[in-house]
Amino acid sequence: MRDVLNYLDERREEFASHLTVARMLEARVDEGTNENDLRVEVRHINTIKSGLLVHLYNIVEAVTTRTLETVGRTVVTKRPALWTEAVLKEWVRAAVWSGEEKIGEGAFKRLAGVSRVLVSGNAPEEFIVKGEPGSWNDEAIKKVANRLGCQLRFSPEISRAAFERKYRDETTAMQFLADRRNAIAHGSTTFEEGARSMTLDNLEELAGRVLPFLKAVTECYKAYLDTEAYLQTEEAAA
Repeated sequence: MRDVLNYLDERREEFASHLTVARMLEARVDEGTNENDLRVEVRHINTIKSGLLVHLYNIVEAVTTRTLETVGRTVVTKRPALWTEAVLKEWVRAAVWSGEEKIGEGAFKRLAGVSRVLVSGNAPEEFIVKGEPGSWNDEAIKKVANRLGCQLRFSPEISRAAFERKYRDETTAMQFLADRRNAIAHGSTTFEEGARSMTLDNLEELAGRVLPFLKAVTECYKAYLDTEAYLQTEEAAA
């Protein structure tokens, strides 16, 4: 999981760098220019702000996906007989359901193959833990962790910042970010309008709520794997 944390740090620095560039451009709005220079207008800054929102959500999605890939890759280094019931269910969910169909004949055929792997006692191939339907936000992240039996613990500061419902329609930072990103990415608003009501300071504050939460979640998963909490206790395995 250390590589995921390093990846998050890199993307965090990247976001901060892009935010700095945006501030430099904002300082040039409506400046007098000669005929060879591009005039920076408010609409250009609004477009950049939407890009920063999408960038921030992409960090959430990429880090969460990499975290769950690491979980699936680590779990299969142990025999399925040792897994907790929760982890076994997640492996079956990943192995049987593609997410593109109702549970039917295709799923039952895959279930037969899954059963053969379990009966053989051999280590299965690595898998990716399925997310919740829809976008990644704090609720979806908590639900997947709960399904796996991974306990999420946050400092009071991170918890307060992440779960405070201070955004539009009383949403949290993660919920607001997912909603805005979807509106921009799916075309229900334009890049010029998608973050028009936000300042660059607002974006920096949003990132200051989202990224520490994301890091804390990843660290909880690291502890989950390091302590092998995905395995049964000796009493349960006996």
